[in-house]
Amino acid sequence: MKSNFIWEKKGPHLFGIVPFLVVVMTFMIRCTLQIISGPLYNLYQTGNRTELFSHWRSYLLWGASAVMLVLAVLFCRQFAQGLDKLSLVCLGGAAVMAVMTVLSSLLSRHGDLAIYGMYDRAEGMITKLCYLILFLYTMLSCRNETCLKLGLGALSVAVLANAVFGISQFIGHDIFNTQWFGELVIPDSIGGTLSTPGGLFSKMYGLLNHYNYMGSFAATTLPVFGVIALMSRLRIRIPAAVLAALALMLLLCSTSRAGLIGTAAMVLMAAILFRHGLIRRWKIVLCLFAAFLAVTVAADFATDHAVYERVPQLFDDIKTVLTDTSDREYLDEAPIRDIYSTEEGAEIVLQKGNILKLKREQDGFAFADQNGDPVVYTMNSEEYFVTEDSRFAQLKFSEQNGFYRNNPYTYLRLSYKGTQVVQFYYDDTQLYLAQKGKSEPMVLEEVPVAGFFKGKELIGSMRGYIWGRTIPLLGDHLLLGAGSDCFILEFPQNDVLGKLYAYGNAGIIVDKPHNFFMQIWINEGGVALLAFLTICLWYLWDCLRLYGKQKKGEGAAFGIALCLGVVGYLFAGLFNDSTIMTTTLFWFILGMGVAVNRKYRKESVRE
Repeated sequence: MKSNFIWEKKGPHLFGIVPFLVVVMTFMIRCTLQIISGPLYNLYQTGNRTELFSHWRSYLLWGASAVMLVLAVLFCRQFAQGLDKLSLVCLGGAAVMAVMTVLSSLLSRHGDLAIYGMYDRAEGMITKLCYLILFLYTMLSCRNETCLKLGLGALSVAVLANAVFGISQFIGHDIFNTQWFGELVIPDSIGGTLSTPGGLFSKMYGLLNHYNYMGSFAATTLPVFGVIALMSRLRIRIPAAVLAALALMLLLCSTSRAGLIGTAAMVLMAAILFRHGLIRRWKIVLCLFAAFLAVTVAADFATDHAVYERVPQLFDDIKTVLTDTSDREYLDEAPIRDIYSTEEGAEIVLQKGNILKLKREQDGFAFADQNGDPVVYTMNSEEYFVTEDSRFAQLKFSEQNGFYRNNPYTYLRLSYKGTQVVQFYYDDTQLYLAQKGKSEPMVLEEVPVAGFFKGKELIGSMRGYIWGRTIPLLGDHLLLGAGSDCFILEFPQNDVLGKLYAYGNAGIIVDKPHNFFMQIWINEGGVALLAFLTICLWYLWDCLRLYGKQKKGEGAAFGIALCLGVVGYLFAGLFNDSTIMTTTLFWFILGMGVAVNRKYRKESVRE
């Protein structure tokens, strides 16, 4: 493939920092101790937590982006040469995103969290700006074939490394659980060992922190190497085909439904771009499709249905989405309908009209039913108040001590089936429903729910619950967001009854929206999301115009491959949120895609 990029000789030297970043970030796993304070402490009820996957990667991204920024300033005249309309749209869109990110974070009521990011995510304002620097630097510095090879080489290393770790996880010998790896990634100052899910046919998460993120990773890299294997010159087809097969393995063995949906959207986009060739070679296409089905079905049977174990749930979710559930009320199905304070104490409302009343007495606590008849609760060996009354047998209570504003206080914890629900503050004379981690009174209020998601709380592994309660928040952030990485403090975490219904755990912390686009809207604002969509849609439209014609060539192979990688990530992002490793790869691939489009357009005009 003959190169026609401007500034041919210096391009690879300046571009080299980008693939270096991708390769090193792939292996950047290091345990860090995070100090949690303020509102996050009230949520997690702990001041110290450890994490592996985010903070060291964020430090690497910050440092590399600082170098990129300096180089961009030093060589700004060369970078500005040969820019086309798409490049200018990307520059403008990235500038708007940067401004809205800075304003949303600096004006956020959540302080340092918006700037530096939260525990186990590290996607604060600095990281979000670094994503944009990476994107623009890649777009401007990738100016010849050597740059493209370096970029694809970095992606190859990422796929190979994740495949090695993924295979170890799938066969039940996770490298993360080995002693040598624990000693490698855990500092002596922290100590301890790593503990990850094990067992035969465990879901692949590779070097990422969840199998869902592996789905996004695979949906992004599979089309890149798959298209290159099909369209590029013969000598690189075999290694590209191997990498595509490994990415497919990661996709299937992660069992990520988001990854499958992203891949399906990518295939649809590929069908549009290759429509003429597909019609002419329809027999070959059918044979390839049949071979794919045969391989995956055989793998599913060989692994005791581990590959497609979650696909039936996907179809159940689709059926629920197509059903009108607007008249369904989740409280009619929740184990606890309401909890509130009274003049005498508190009441817990269950189904079938059963109500448990509790109040403070001098010699302890008194329990009664809705008719005022006593309910006998006794202390068991585990120091829980329990009852043999079948109406309330699932409700247990335990006395706890806490500190709020450096003052000790006592509270009675309510648990349902072993999971904490709420707490009641008490002293010698009173008892009332109190906020988690505080002694202040609380009233459980029914949070707003988007109408479409009423009755659909359980779809998509409870994504329906999260989305239904996130959408009403969007109107508050049309201009400015709550601050980068601040979704956790905007979501109604006090919706304990909704969480109890959806998760079976009222104490679970919802820290992400499981939707890349809602995440941008809440954190950086609706304007930032509009700028992001402008960049992506303009790029995809440019790809359709460039590569949608019948005429194809080797020069188009890389452009189509990168375009489909972007499509895979975006559609997986409808169900997955951002994480530092996968999002860094996305901006990297998008930047290379813009650069390749610019090159292909110039060569087409010349021809």
